[in-house]
Amino acid sequence: MQLSDRGGASNLIGDRWADVCAREIKLQPDLNVSIGSGLQARHQLRLDDIPAIARLASRAQLQNPDFLLIATEGSQSVIWAADAKFSVDTARSKQVSRDMLAALLSHGGELGRLLRNVPEDARLIDGTFLCPDYALTHLLLRDRRGPRRATVRHEEVRFVQVDTTDFFAPLGLADLQQYLADLDRFPFDYQHNLLVGMYYFRLARVAVGCWLDQVNPLLSFHDEPVIVDEQALEGQARSLVQGRKMSAWGLLQRWNDLAEVTRQQRLALDRASAPLINGRRLKEMIDAEANRRQVLPPSGSKVRRLVSSWFRAQVRQEFGPLSPPVDNFEHLLESVGQFSRSLAPVAEAKTWAIVEQLLSESSPIDSTDVTG
Repeated sequence: MQLSDRGGASNLIGDRWADVCAREIKLQPDLNVSIGSGLQARHQLRLDDIPAIARLASRAQLQNPDFLLIATEGSQSVIWAADAKFSVDTARSKQVSRDMLAALLSHGGELGRLLRNVPEDARLIDGTFLCPDYALTHLLLRDRRGPRRATVRHEEVRFVQVDTTDFFAPLGLADLQQYLADLDRFPFDYQHNLLVGMYYFRLARVAVGCWLDQVNPLLSFHDEPVIVDEQALEGQARSLVQGRKMSAWGLLQRWNDLAEVTRQQRLALDRASAPLINGRRLKEMIDAEANRRQVLPPSGSKVRRLVSSWFRAQVRQEFGPLSPPVDNFEHLLESVGQFSRSLAPVAEAKTWAIVEQLLSESSPIDSTDVTG
């Protein structure tokens, strides 16, 4: 899972699962029946694809459920949250609780606008989780074990039937997954078994992560994202096997070992192309000058970020993006280090120029904020 997430596996799975659940809520009304009340939603609001709500929840340190469901009980509206969880062990009851929902609604904003037609006296109730109806969900709920054991109750979960082919089709890499499955020849049909399909999808995303690590510039700087070449992926997978007898996982372990060499080179260059900034000294300098001018001091982390970006741009201009593999890497690393050290005096002047600019844009200290 960790290696596949270098290729974006979990994010892709989570986004796809939210899409599937949005569709299934509409097609299967029984899915959105709330816990213990027998209420069936007459309306759903999808929240996970509205950035303004995600920002609101983040600022308030609250959960951002994927859906809000609304029903009518007598003359009163009832609202509850629903969250699409492909992995039930990541579900926590508080994420869809009545209290969480009340706190989120109290901030208004975009969410208030979406609910403007819902009466203010609507009743809030605890929500539910939407999880795939397959072996792993039931195992985790039953055994309560594993690195992240399931903690929610069985009755908090609604099970969604999943067509494996339909689920993975929009996510691509079908040919690579087929090649990996052919290496193993397990007695399972990965195209119709969600658990096995998930295994080969994640292996394919391990390949993506390794390939990206091998082709992205060693000295990146505001580069456009590299588009994954599925043919190149499969071609490299086949070249790594070259008639050897190995499993799909064995192939990806070998690929990861090769990619790790490039990762370590990139890390070494990152260190060599970073300015040496004394954080404590910088903060003292900022605070002293801000106090002299009677303005609010800018964030030290913001100053370091701006200086580092400028510094990286100078190194990038001198050496270029450096696409791997690079011949005589040790000589290159020494050259980058020497150039970075030569920038030190200029970097100090640039740091002060950035501080000066931020201080000139800073707000005056309010006298009510001054104590003592």
